[in-house]
Amino acid sequence: MGAWGTGLWEEDLACDIQDEWNDLMDDGTSPRKATKELLSTWRAELSDYNDKQAKQADESILYISLAALQMRHQALTSSVKKKALHLIEQGADLALWEDGDQQDYQDRQAVLTQFKQKLVQAKASFF
Repeated sequence: MGAWGTGLWEEDLACDIQDEWNDLMDDGTSPRKATKELLSTWRAELSDYNDKQAKQADESILYISLAALQMRHQALTSSVKKKALHLIEQGADLALWEDGDQQDYQDRQAVLTQFKQKLVQAKASFF
Protein backbone atom coordinates (compact mmCIF):
# COMPACT_ATOMS: atom_id res chain seq x y z
CA MET A 1 0.00 0.00 0.00
CA GLY A 2 1.39 3.35 -0.98
CA ALA A 3 -0.29 5.49 1.65
CA TRP A 4 1.24 8.47 3.38
CA GLY A 5 -1.87 9.45 5.30
CA THR A 6 -5.39 8.36 6.09
CA GLY A 7 -7.30 10.80 3.87
CA LEU A 8 -9.17 9.82 0.73
CA TRP A 9 -6.45 11.22 -1.53
CA GLU A 10 -3.43 10.17 0.55
CA GLU A 11 -2.86 6.88 -1.23
CA ASP A 12 -1.19 6.07 -4.56
CA LEU A 13 -4.12 4.30 -6.21
CA ALA A 14 -6.59 7.04 -5.29
CA CYS A 15 -4.23 9.64 -6.72
CA ASP A 16 -3.76 7.61 -9.91
CA ILE A 17 -7.53 7.40 -10.35
CA GLN A 18 -7.91 11.12 -9.68
CA ASP A 19 -5.13 11.96 -12.15
CA GLU A 20 -6.71 9.79 -14.85
CA TRP A 21 -10.12 11.38 -14.15
CA ASN A 22 -8.66 14.87 -14.36
CA ASP A 23 -6.90 14.06 -17.64
CA LEU A 24 -10.19 12.80 -19.09
CA MET A 25 -12.02 15.90 -17.86
CA ASP A 26 -9.31 18.14 -19.35
CA ASP A 27 -9.79 16.34 -22.68
CA GLY A 28 -13.51 17.16 -22.60
CA THR A 29 -14.72 13.70 -21.65
CA SER A 30 -18.06 13.61 -19.85
CA PRO A 31 -18.16 12.32 -16.25
CA ARG A 32 -20.28 9.41 -17.45
CA LYS A 33 -17.75 8.36 -20.11
CA ALA A 34 -14.81 8.95 -17.75
CA THR A 35 -16.46 6.64 -15.22
CA LYS A 36 -16.93 3.92 -17.84
CA GLU A 37 -13.33 4.21 -19.00
CA LEU A 38 -11.88 4.11 -15.50
CA LEU A 39 -14.06 1.20 -14.43
CA SER A 40 -13.13 -0.75 -17.53
CA THR A 41 -9.42 -0.20 -17.00
CA TRP A 42 -9.33 -0.84 -13.27
CA ARG A 43 -11.76 -3.77 -13.25
CA ALA A 44 -9.51 -5.52 -15.76
CA GLU A 45 -6.54 -4.96 -13.48
CA LEU A 46 -8.46 -6.11 -10.40
CA SER A 47 -9.47 -9.34 -12.15
CA ASP A 48 -5.81 -10.40 -12.06
CA TYR A 49 -5.58 -10.21 -8.26
CA ASN A 50 -5.11 -13.46 -6.37
CA ASP A 51 -5.23 -11.90 -2.90
CA LYS A 52 -8.88 -11.36 -1.92
CA GLN A 53 -8.03 -8.82 0.79
CA ALA A 54 -5.87 -6.72 -1.55
CA LYS A 55 -8.52 -6.92 -4.25
CA GLN A 56 -11.25 -5.67 -1.90
CA ALA A 57 -9.01 -2.87 -0.66
CA ASP A 58 -8.16 -1.65 -4.16
CA GLU A 59 -11.73 -2.11 -5.37
CA SER A 60 -12.87 -0.02 -2.41
CA ILE A 61 -10.38 2.70 -3.22
CA LEU A 62 -11.55 2.64 -6.85
CA TYR A 63 -15.23 3.07 -6.02
CA ILE A 64 -14.73 5.52 -3.18
CA SER A 65 -12.49 7.64 -5.41
CA LEU A 66 -14.97 7.51 -8.28
CA ALA A 67 -17.83 8.45 -5.97
CA ALA A 68 -15.87 11.42 -4.62
CA LEU A 69 -14.93 12.55 -8.13
CA GLN A 70 -18.47 12.15 -9.40
CA MET A 71 -19.78 14.12 -6.42
CA ARG A 72 -17.26 16.87 -7.15
CA HIS A 73 -18.66 17.10 -10.68
CA GLN A 74 -22.29 16.70 -9.59
CA ALA A 75 -22.51 13.51 -11.60
CA LEU A 76 -22.84 10.79 -8.95
CA THR A 77 -24.33 7.63 -10.41
CA SER A 78 -26.52 5.31 -8.38
CA SER A 79 -24.38 2.29 -9.28
CA VAL A 80 -21.11 3.87 -8.09
CA LYS A 81 -22.82 5.22 -4.97
CA LYS A 82 -24.32 1.83 -4.13
CA LYS A 83 -21.04 -0.03 -4.69
CA ALA A 84 -18.98 2.49 -2.68
CA LEU A 85 -21.43 2.31 0.23
CA HIS A 86 -21.41 -1.48 0.13
CA LEU A 87 -17.62 -1.62 0.17
CA ILE A 88 -17.39 0.87 3.04
CA GLU A 89 -19.90 -1.21 5.01
CA GLN A 90 -17.81 -4.33 4.28
CA GLY A 91 -14.75 -2.69 5.81
CA ALA A 92 -13.36 -1.14 2.61
CA ASP A 93 -9.58 -1.03 2.86
CA LEU A 94 -9.39 -1.16 6.66
CA ALA A 95 -7.80 -4.61 6.65
CA LEU A 96 -4.68 -3.00 5.20
CA TRP A 97 -4.49 -0.72 8.23
CA GLU A 98 -4.92 -3.42 10.90
CA ASP A 99 -1.23 -4.26 11.22
CA GLY A 100 -0.13 -0.65 11.40
CA ASP A 101 -0.50 2.08 13.95
CA GLN A 102 -3.81 1.86 15.85
CA GLN A 103 -4.31 5.62 15.57
CA ASP A 104 -3.93 5.47 11.78
CA TYR A 105 -6.52 2.68 11.66
CA GLN A 106 -8.94 4.75 13.70
CA ASP A 107 -8.25 7.85 11.60
CA ARG A 108 -8.88 5.94 8.35
CA GLN A 109 -12.06 4.51 9.82
CA ALA A 110 -13.20 8.05 10.71
CA VAL A 111 -12.41 9.28 7.18
CA LEU A 112 -14.49 6.47 5.68
CA THR A 113 -17.35 7.10 8.12
CA GLN A 114 -17.41 10.81 7.27
CA PHE A 115 -17.31 10.08 3.56
CA LYS A 116 -20.10 7.52 3.93
CA GLN A 117 -22.28 10.16 5.60
CA LYS A 118 -21.69 12.56 2.70
CA LEU A 119 -22.33 9.81 0.18
CA VAL A 120 -25.58 8.74 1.82
CA GLN A 121 -26.84 12.32 1.61
CA ALA A 122 -25.72 12.84 -1.99
CA LYS A 123 -28.30 12.61 -4.73
CA ALA A 124 -27.46 10.12 -7.46
CA SER A 125 -28.50 9.81 -11.10
CA PHE A 126 -29.71 6.56 -12.61
CA PHE A 127 -27.19 6.07 -15.39
